[in-house]
Amino acid sequence: ECDVTAGVSFIKPGDSTPVTAADFAIQGLVSAALRAEFPADRFMGEEDAADLRADDALCELSSSLCQRFGGPSDRTAFLNAVDAGLEPDRGQKERVWVLDPIDGTKGFMTGQGYVIGLALLVDGEPVVGAMGVPNRAAIGEDGPPLMVAVKGHGLRWWPAEGPGPVDYTPPTPKWASVDYPPLPAKDGDQSLKACVDYPPWLLSPQTARQACTPFGPGAPSSEVCCGAMIKYFAVVAGVAAGFVQFERKLKTWDHACGVICVAEAGGAASATDADSKPVLFPGRTFEVAGGVVCTSQWTTPEVRQCLLNAARSNLP
Repeated sequence: ECDVTAGVSFIKPGDSTPVTAADFAIQGLVSAALRAEFPADRFMGEEDAADLRADDALCELSSSLCQRFGGPSDRTAFLNAVDAGLEPDRGQKERVWVLDPIDGTKGFMTGQGYVIGLALLVDGEPVVGAMGVPNRAAIGEDGPPLMVAVKGHGLRWWPAEGPGPVDYTPPTPKWASVDYPPLPAKDGDQSLKACVDYPPWLLSPQTARQACTPFGPGAPSSEVCCGAMIKYFAVVAGVAAGFVQFERKLKTWDHACGVICVAEAGGAASATDADSKPVLFPGRTFEVAGGVVCTSQWTTPEVRQCLLNAARSNLP
């Protein structure tokens, strides 16, 4: 058996996140499968094979893991499949599959939450999204571990194995039935409790805790580890009323599938920028006004407005 958490090749410059053999193996596997099924489509992946070529042991571990699940059978084909994710833009009206092989690698390595996420973009707009959370218990809620959304057709749930979709609707969360006092709370109130005085909400990055306070400075965000994508998943599942990604420049693979999954969740669910405009993905990175603001299907207009107002404080 391969120890897939052992192959940590490097810490990514700029965001201090680790990469494991599993990240590379998943990207090679999905890249090759998509090329076989949709040969005319472009593929965008988070990783590239430069570090595999520089680390023979990591390359061997990643390649063997990929092969075990039906991926490319030789090293060169595997490396090429990983590197396919670096192909530049071809032009307008193209179809692009966007993969984050493991969002929340820290969670994968420590037994916490992480997501495997895939989206299909057409001219920068997400039209299909899928998020899988192998450790569903990490968000404190039971249910199927895989969601798939299609623009205009809603979101369905799937099991980890076997036929799907399954007949599942997330139960109405307890926080959705609470009659909250006027929000945001007064600045001097530092003793507020989530699900009592304000609805639970999520924030990334954590360094924005003091700057982003939608319900007042005494109403901090809840903790769901690790990465941004699992926070989108938690909003769809009803674990939180909303999620604010409090940054203006972001990476497409961290957000594309989450945005469409939230948007297609039904009810009052939405995923926009701080100006309530759609989030589009023109390249490997994208910019938004203030940040990305997500709300669940049970979120009230008043709560959504608080989240939007907080993100607007990040406008230039």
